[in-house]
Amino acid sequence: MKTILLLLKFVLPLVLALWLFFIIHPEAILADNAVASIQYHTPTPNPTGRFGVWATGGFDRQPTTSYYTTVGDPIKITTHTVRATLSFTLNPLEPVSHRWFISGDDGKFSQIPNETKNSLVYTPQQSGTYYIQLYTYYSGVFTTDKFYSDVVTVHVLKRPIDANSLDISLDKSYLYNVKDSSNNEIVPKNAYATAIPEPIDATGDISWSLDRPDLATIDDNGHIIANSDGNSGVVKITGLIKNSDGSVITSKPQAIKIGGGLDNQTVHANQPATFHIQTDTDSQRDDDKDVKITWYKRSTNGQVTQLKTQNDPTTYVTTPTTKAENGDEFYAQITVKKNTVRTNSAILNVLPPTDPNINIQNSIVDTTFHPTENTDSVINKVSTNDKLVINSKIYNSGYKNFPNSMLSIPLFPLEDKQNFNIDDIEVNKQKLTTSDYQIVNNNFNNQKELIIELKDLKIKTTKDVEVDLTTPTIDTEQVINSTPYFSGTTDDNNDFQSEDNKLLINLTPNQIILNPHNIQFDPITQFQKGAIKHRTAATNAPHSAISVQGSQRKSGNKYLFVKQSSPLHNDTGNILGANLFYKMNNSIQSIKNKVLVEEADNDTPLTSIVWNRKDGLLLKVNSNQIEPGQYSTQLNWTVQNSI
Repeated sequence: MKTILLLLKFVLPLVLALWLFFIIHPEAILADNAVASIQYHTPTPNPTGRFGVWATGGFDRQPTTSYYTTVGDPIKITTHTVRATLSFTLNPLEPVSHRWFISGDDGKFSQIPNETKNSLVYTPQQSGTYYIQLYTYYSGVFTTDKFYSDVVTVHVLKRPIDANSLDISLDKSYLYNVKDSSNNEIVPKNAYATAIPEPIDATGDISWSLDRPDLATIDDNGHIIANSDGNSGVVKITGLIKNSDGSVITSKPQAIKIGGGLDNQTVHANQPATFHIQTDTDSQRDDDKDVKITWYKRSTNGQVTQLKTQNDPTTYVTTPTTKAENGDEFYAQITVKKNTVRTNSAILNVLPPTDPNINIQNSIVDTTFHPTENTDSVINKVSTNDKLVINSKIYNSGYKNFPNSMLSIPLFPLEDKQNFNIDDIEVNKQKLTTSDYQIVNNNFNNQKELIIELKDLKIKTTKDVEVDLTTPTIDTEQVINSTPYFSGTTDDNNDFQSEDNKLLINLTPNQIILNPHNIQFDPITQFQKGAIKHRTAATNAPHSAISVQGSQRKSGNKYLFVKQSSPLHNDTGNILGANLFYKMNNSIQSIKNKVLVEEADNDTPLTSIVWNRKDGLLLKVNSNQIEPGQYSTQLNWTVQNSI
């Protein structure tokens, strides 16, 4: 029994304490459940727009929706409205009226007498929860604008509640220090600070301070106004709440930037710079058609250039910068209807480039044979034992030293058994030893590569590399693509690679290779004297009678001849009663003497010989009595050059 009594003594005070809590704070619970349903009229959605162009009107400064106070302790509610740009244009002098309405928990609203401004000082006379809403309307000839604010819930407590801590928030992060006050609507110049005490129902008086009065001012309601003198910087806003016991709780400061719309930009050379017009309403672009933004650049010589508007007119991105642009200024002009605001001039600071940069110039020359069509990067008709010289000029134009570096020159493909012979290599006129270079297989580009050690390459220095080569035996037409490239490690241990122009080596065997095919004719039967026998299909078009490969570097015309070395005969020495002849364009020639078959002018190569069935080499039967058997002879094909 004693145990039960003790338990009751513990439980009853706890229940009593909870009961007292709910009696003292009934309005806190009621407000949470009733704020959404108790309203004079459905609140008007917030306006949309920027740069002073409003697609819709409404309260751009909504009232604080919740206040905690005590009987006789006044609160001040502040608001601000804007009208849609179209409505303002039609009726710029439209009169505005304000009516404040108040209700208790019963939801029965009545107008607060003698309150006709957009702000309200309300002094509660008894505890409870009250709901206040502002109705603002513009009455004109052509338009009528009606706006209803968010509902303000006022908790009037019987006794004060002290704060343990205080946070604050700002509705903007950037304000303009424009000098022309008539254009304040184009860019944001005002902001509001809101206090958030802990607990939320703390009733102490809120006050405000800032650290830079030259940049902005703030009043008792947290209304921040930027200066109009062009002063720029960051101002820190601090909130304070004074408790009933006299103690003061201070918030952590919140920063808001004051400026002319643009920030100076600093980039390294070869990088673009981005200038952006500061605004807190980048996502609200409903009516940007009424906004015109024009960008300008003032060079250090004083010349002003209008810049091309880019996709996002609030942003201008430069081309990759150069050192010559250091000190140039950029600014924008914002025009809305007939009003204009010009941003501050933002300075472009261009620093030296930090990235490494290597410039390579490659050239090649054939000192043995140099036709007129050769260039610094393309050599033609390169053949066996030609002497070649590759020059690479490597300049460190960046801002990084290379303690270790090398030059790689691709040569023959990996599948080739041969390669150029390395005769000599010099770097800055200093001959290298064989330990300073090597030939390796590069599986990535499938070529053999000549690797030349350059060692250190300091900033603003040059390595002039000269490579002397001898061409190996060339027995077929071939093209060597070679793009020399620089690779190295910077003094901060970063790998780097750079390449430039490609070199092209066109190889030729410098000889014409003839591959004659065996020519057979249709069979001869008895009593066919005078008949013409044609070649079989194997040497008729589209098949060639003789394949011609290769070319000669020697200029001038080239001639291909054919001659029959002996009469057609069989294995026993019997002579065939028939003779070979060459027919072309209805012209017939005996091939007992050499006959011209093909001619190529100047640098035109000889091509393989392809004849139609009734042209080329044919056979005429001269006897009716032909001894059966196989008959053959040898044809001599020769190429001659004009002198």
